[in-house]
Amino acid sequence: MIYPIPKLLRVVLLVCGYFVSVPLCTMAQAPSPMSLLEELVVRYQTTMEASFVHQLTSELWDESQIFTGQVQLWGDRYRIETLSEIIIGRGEEAWIYRPEENQVLITTIEGEGLAYSPGALFHSYEELYYPHTSTYEILDGIPHFRLELIPVQENFSISSLTLWIRETDHVITRIVAVDQNSMRTELDLKEIQTGIPISPETFEFIPPEGVEVIDLRS
Repeated sequence: MIYPIPKLLRVVLLVCGYFVSVPLCTMAQAPSPMSLLEELVVRYQTTMEASFVHQLTSELWDESQIFTGQVQLWGDRYRIETLSEIIIGRGEEAWIYRPEENQVLITTIEGEGLAYSPGALFHSYEELYYPHTSTYEILDGIPHFRLELIPVQENFSISSLTLWIRETDHVITRIVAVDQNSMRTELDLKEIQTGIPISPETFEFIPPEGVEVIDLRS
């Protein structure tokens, strides 16, 4: 039997808001795309946790798919909790625990899947993307910088990545990724905290007693 990687990993495996473009002549000018990117690379070396709304939209579907939950990050380590799953990962390896199925999947995420992992969506910008444009916008009534990134590699699974960065603290509150098949991933983040203590044990998973463990690693 083949166990597909859940769509949630296409995030955030990487939370929707109303935004309005604001003329630069009337509001503060956004920093250069490169300076914004450099700021993000430094900021996301530390810890972060937030609640999120993750929405997937495709021309092939009649309705969007929406997930909500909590995410914790520390470098390329992450923990995602929703109503139906707990996903713990580091780099290419992920543990997916589904309590209702009494099952844990251990899998290796490679290639295109890694582009949607929280590690890549928050931590590897300078490796995967060029900073393209930056503008000043209002998102949910709060001043933000909008940074558009384009992939370094041709035919990369994500064709464009756009970040909304809160002006006051340079924290990402929204991510929109569009892939080569025009699937749109929107990730809105709330209750964001960065640089907080998170125990390393948060990113370790010990299967509960009696749970079926399925190891799909190659």
